[in-house]
Amino acid sequence: MTTLRSRSRLALLLGQTALIACILPQLAMAQTTTDLEPIVVTGQREGTATGPVNSANPATLTGTKSATPISEVPQSVSVVSAETLAATNAAKLDGALAYVAGVVGQPYGYDSDTNWQFIRSFAATATGVYQDGLQHFSYGFGGFFVDPLLIERIEVLKGPSSVLYGGSNPGGLLNYATKRPTGENSRAVELGVDNFGRAWASYDQNALTAGGTALRFTGKLENVAGHGAFNNGFHGIVGLGTTSTLQDGSDLTLLFNYTKMNEDHVGGAWLPYVGSVVDAPFGKIDREFNTGEPGEDSYIRDQELATAIWQKDMGGWTLSNTTRLSWADVAESSVYAYGYAGFSPTPTDADNTLSRIFFQHHTESLSFLTDTHAETSWQTGGAEHRVLFGLDLKYFTMDQVQGSVAWPGAATGLSVTDPVYGAAQPATTPCIDQTLTRKQAGLYLQDQMRWGDGWIATVNGRMDYIDTSTGVNHATEAAGLSRNDTEFSWRAGIAKVMPHGVTPYLTAGSYFNPQIVNDVNGNSISPETGDQVEFGVKWAPNEKTLLTFSAFKINRNNISQSQWNGSGYSYFQLGAVRSRGIELEGRG
Repeated sequence: MTTLRSRSRLALLLGQTALIACILPQLAMAQTTTDLEPIVVTGQREGTATGPVNSANPATLTGTKSATPISEVPQSVSVVSAETLAATNAAKLDGALAYVAGVVGQPYGYDSDTNWQFIRSFAATATGVYQDGLQHFSYGFGGFFVDPLLIERIEVLKGPSSVLYGGSNPGGLLNYATKRPTGENSRAVELGVDNFGRAWASYDQNALTAGGTALRFTGKLENVAGHGAFNNGFHGIVGLGTTSTLQDGSDLTLLFNYTKMNEDHVGGAWLPYVGSVVDAPFGKIDREFNTGEPGEDSYIRDQELATAIWQKDMGGWTLSNTTRLSWADVAESSVYAYGYAGFSPTPTDADNTLSRIFFQHHTESLSFLTDTHAETSWQTGGAEHRVLFGLDLKYFTMDQVQGSVAWPGAATGLSVTDPVYGAAQPATTPCIDQTLTRKQAGLYLQDQMRWGDGWIATVNGRMDYIDTSTGVNHATEAAGLSRNDTEFSWRAGIAKVMPHGVTPYLTAGSYFNPQIVNDVNGNSISPETGDQVEFGVKWAPNEKTLLTFSAFKINRNNISQSQWNGSGYSYFQLGAVRSRGIELEGRG
């Protein structure tokens, strides 16, 4: 694929110019962290459900969409604070999940451009990642990357969550809470380097205008090195935010961030099992060995996210809306190993030559998401009801071109024991040239009931309408697909707050996850569905300690499986998977 179809670049400038004009004059260079006297102003404060974490049992919005302490959410929830991100020196958000029970971060090792995670045995990267309660849907190479610098906390909700967020991963989800203006004057500078050669400089400043508007600026420059890459890579992140109280008494927060990535991609990845995990006749492949090709190894990402968060108290009701517009443009070119010569799992010649694949893609993604809900409380029949209902709208579109060397051809071979780089590669041929669009609307209702001596019941219901379509694949002229689905999901949980901070709970709920493939007969595949039953005990004897024990069973039905047919993949919808386990997690 010598050239890829040109794309129009969408500039997401919502509030960007105004934010830069307001914030940049407030900034000054600093070499140490400086805290000034706090000023009372609207902002993101400690102890809120989105602000800095100041206890082991903070309030969270992820498990109920209403600010609720973790101990009172009828599912297992974990929160990773910004302090933990800093203490673990996490280069990426998936690297900060090592001490969250039931979660595996970086399952494929370090990957500088993607956050990978499994929750309760199921992959959560594509449909299980959210930011400020709005989904970062990912398909193919059309995902979004979030840097740790921008995040105040990572909240992990374990188990099916469709009743709160619509179609998503059965194992659970991650919700990133973005750093917002705090309403205080402070600034911090960080310089760092690690043993792989990664080096970075970051800046974080909160400020206040004369009119009482809270501001925040974050910025980061990062050199990404090591892991077998040919050349050092570059990451640049800028985050801008403003929070103010409007004349009608409502609070409005505007957030914008831009991410630029330019780096190698292959590095020491895609090595064969024999020679990396177990010895080959020549021994082991060096950990820094690069199977790629310097002239054809690149990864470039441009990404912009603009978010508006609005809230107003009115006549006993609290009205809230979060809206985000996201755009990402990713171009990638890579040559990588695919077994030894002849695509063999073991060496076949004296030079221990690797077979290699040459792959390129250019993907542009755009999403618009908005979630509006209203919340109130009332007393009836001896019980207090905290009721919330809302409307969640999602729009995602992706324009992609993918190409590779026509099968069964390949890129040039590369000797493991005597590598020679620089050979000219055959041109790639497009295999996918297609657009994909998904629209989803969800109506949801939640009732948290409290009565008696510490009883809490939480009941949720949600109805979703999903429209999925793919255009004609212009690379093959194969027809696209179009499918409409209506799905209902539910959750019911009960808990009892007992003396000494002990809270046992029992919950059950369902989920669904729409699919974007056709089966071998050309029929579109219906959404994956399933359910979970979970029992647990949470113990919060003080604000610095939280222990959680949980036992769960997840049933996953209508699973889509792929099988190589010699020239591509055929999909089948069959069978079921069950995940069962127990988790014990302590935070303090």
